Amino acid sequence: MAFRAVGTSHPNPPVGAVIVKDGVIISRGWTQPKGIPHAEIHAIEQIKNRKEIEGAHLYCTLEPCSHHGKTPPCVDKIIKFKFSKVIISQVDKNPLVNNNSVKKLRSAGIRVVIKNFGHKVKTLNNTFFNSIKNNKPLIILKIASTADGKIATNLYESKWITNSTSRMIGHKLRSLNECMIVGTGTIRKDNPVLDCRLDGLSNRSPDIFILDKKLELNYKFKIFNNKNRKIYVFHSNKVTKKVRIKMVKYIKIKEYNNVLDIKSIVRKISTLGYARILVEGGAKLSASLLHNNLIDEIAWFRASKIMGSDGISAISNLNIDNIDHLKKFKLVKTKTINDDQLSVYRRK
Repeated sequence: MAFRAVGTSHPNPPVGAVIVKDGVIISRGWTQPKGIPHAEIHAIEQIKNRKEIEGAHLYCTLEPCSHHGKTPPCVDKIIKFKFSKVIISQVDKNPLVNNNSVKKLRSAGIRVVIKNFGHKVKTLNNTFFNSIKNNKPLIILKIASTADGKIATNLYESKWITNSTSRMIGHKLRSLNECMIVGTGTIRKDNPVLDCRLDGLSNRSPDIFILDKKLELNYKFKIFNNKNRKIYVFHSNKVTKKVRIKMVKYIKIKEYNNVLDIKSIVRKISTLGYARILVEGGAKLSASLLHNNLIDEIAWFRASKIMGSDGISAISNLNIDNIDHLKKFKLVKTKTINDDQLSVYRRK
């Protein structure tokens, strides 16, 4: 249930809930788009006769909320409908909750059991905890290249290096992330839409953050034509231009070594409520994020094609002159997609 909410629940974490009565599952719920309603309330709302809930057990992948946000506290509804037992996988490390619901439920006479549901749930929750406590979202770098790591010819031609099935998996990856970061170079050269083009999943297209230091992009690019998601533009605080595109939110960022400070950008994205970021930018953006140790995972699609040294590399110069300074990742999954290969790496 929790995984159904991945990529759509922000600013809230993806949470799953199951209601059990007399050993039988009577309802299921998960955090709904934009975080409303929460998983527990979604599960409760599936039950027509609320009197059936009395004495039931509630299983949650995360401690129910105890504070007023966009919705009233879930814990109050749980008490109101007289659940007899609540089983949660983890206490919520959000300072606004952090064991408060557990105490409140126990004070109301409801038995609370904290039991780890497994590694997958823990990883899901820790992504949210890391973003809200440390302002560090999970950042996934997606690369589509030739076997020798080239993403385009020297004339910037890149359609299509990988096969159609690989591209479909790439779109699925977009649907599982809340936003994307992209640079002006990619927008100028490819004029992409960066949406999810899988049947039934177009509403899961991620919000977009564009790095446009000098505010050079105009409304003619396709990326600005989608009114169903949020578009943000980061630009230098030194820019005095007043070019503004309707429906776009502009954010000033300080420069560092003549480029936008990527660490400040990531922190800002986190404070806006995003915990999962997908990067499909060019070689320079990928290198900047890797240089600053901000990439947590790489999804690298490689076609069975060779381009040679005159092609454009997936990652530009990292200025590494010592073998000990290499960026270290662990290979966690491989998948053959016809003649393509998907390799998933996680930071060590």
